[in-house]
Amino acid sequence: MFHKSGATVVAVTAAIALSLSGCSLLETPGEEPLTGLAACALGHSWQADLTDIAAQVLVILQEDGVPVTAVTAEGIQSLDWTLNSRVTLVTDYVVTVTITPAADQVLTIVETHSGTSTGAAFINGEVAIPRTWDGSGVTIDTIADNNGVPVEEITVEIPATSFDDAVGLELTCSGSEMTVHPRGSQVIQKWSR
Repeated sequence: MFHKSGATVVAVTAAIALSLSGCSLLETPGEEPLTGLAACALGHSWQADLTDIAAQVLVILQEDGVPVTAVTAEGIQSLDWTLNSRVTLVTDYVVTVTITPAADQVLTIVETHSGTSTGAAFINGEVAIPRTWDGSGVTIDTIADNNGVPVEEITVEIPATSFDDAVGLELTCSGSEMTVHPRGSQVIQKWSR
């Protein structure tokens, strides 16, 4: 009697083990598919529209009463944003601001952005939260001259045209177009892929 019930327990255990040893136990559950902004923004390489950034800087400075006649931005700013939210931000561009403080003066300010930042930016709703940011390789150098003569003290502040982990990044994204607005910044960066 004992042997028969023991055999039954072994047979039932073996049947359960065989039924549980199928593929479903060997596969790890798939990650949740990306939706919304994350589905649009992550897993792509983006390029900033520097011409649009220059146009915004021009308007902002003029609204602040600065007698600006021209602003240009040349070079590249690229953003690689992986599916696991890792970010590589490459900056290699120059913003040039031309101001005429008087009829016989031309003040030129040149702001050079260069280097690479890395970190993460986790999307939560309509905001990306930067974390573990390393911008130690990035430099922003500013020089100016007035009619060709170097200016030691630059009194005009150019609005920020890049971002770091200081604030959250308000996002929009549709198709191949994305905007990034660092909270508190005057410039809304347009990006395309």
